[in-house]
Amino acid sequence: MHYSVTSCVIASLLLSGCSFFSSPKSEPKAVAGQALEVPAHLTAPPQPAQYDIPQLSGTSQRVDTRPPGLVLTLSSSSRVDEEETRARVWFDRNDYTGDLLPFLEQKLGEFFADNRINYQQESELVWLTDWVVQTDTKGMWFWKSEQPRDQARFRVSMEPRPHGRSVAVLVEMLEHQFFHRDGQLLATGIKREETSFLNSFTAFVGDYEFQLAQAQRNRPADTSLQVGTDAQGQPALLSEQSLEVVWSQLETLFEEVSLDVTDLNRSTSTYYLRYQRPTQGMLSRLFRRKAMPVLPLANGDYQVVLGRADQLTSISFRDNSGQVLPEQTVADIEQVLVDVVSQIRLEL
Repeated sequence: MHYSVTSCVIASLLLSGCSFFSSPKSEPKAVAGQALEVPAHLTAPPQPAQYDIPQLSGTSQRVDTRPPGLVLTLSSSSRVDEEETRARVWFDRNDYTGDLLPFLEQKLGEFFADNRINYQQESELVWLTDWVVQTDTKGMWFWKSEQPRDQARFRVSMEPRPHGRSVAVLVEMLEHQFFHRDGQLLATGIKREETSFLNSFTAFVGDYEFQLAQAQRNRPADTSLQVGTDAQGQPALLSEQSLEVVWSQLETLFEEVSLDVTDLNRSTSTYYLRYQRPTQGMLSRLFRRKAMPVLPLANGDYQVVLGRADQLTSISFRDNSGQVLPEQTVADIEQVLVDVVSQIRLEL
């Protein structure tokens, strides 16, 4: 059996020997194409030579590779027309602007003063600036400095609509100079500089609107809470809101003054509360901006009962047995609650 297997292997090698031990074939040589012979009565097809790239002349053209300027709506009162090709933005009257044209004239004067830009008024709604210098920041940290790059003069004009509720602000460059090299800006560069100047003014208006909105948001809310008497002539706090509104707002107020609701009775409009004077530990002093308000009450259980009195909602503070608290205590409670209501802006 051993010899038969060996004989088979040798026979296989001998049969395939020609191809098994042969050297690899070389790559075939490319055969040059022969010119196509076209009969005299036929038209010759186009030859590849006519698609060769022609030689260009030695003249070069300047190209601005930076992106063009984009007018941005950086204030709530500004907008841009879709088909606008110039550096122009529209302002619309809103709650922050009031009478629009005087508002924009005032803000433009403040913008010039804030950026130390000298200007002169060419006509009623046209302003010409002096040279506005653009700088580049060089270095870092303590070695940082501003190096002047170029300067430009602009014309700023306002175009109010006849109804006075919309005003367009247009910026046009009049002159431009480089400090350290010669040359002129291309059309895209001019548009970029005009847009940058206009965006700076729009951002200035937007910053004013943001500050005004913050001031309005932080302004204490008006509250109708006052010391009075309930329907039985007992000391109580009175609110102009309906009983349903006061009931829905009180639970949020209780959380802010450390009054925990232990039970409630909606049919009698009564809250059952437990008061624990807040203590400000070390962590509280670290992570809270100010201490929690403290009511002029001893630790213990209390009741708050709502009712109607002379078209007002009465809020009666009582002890655990149902006795109405003294008038001076109610007055002291009112001073604390009014501050809290103003801060968290409750409808009371």
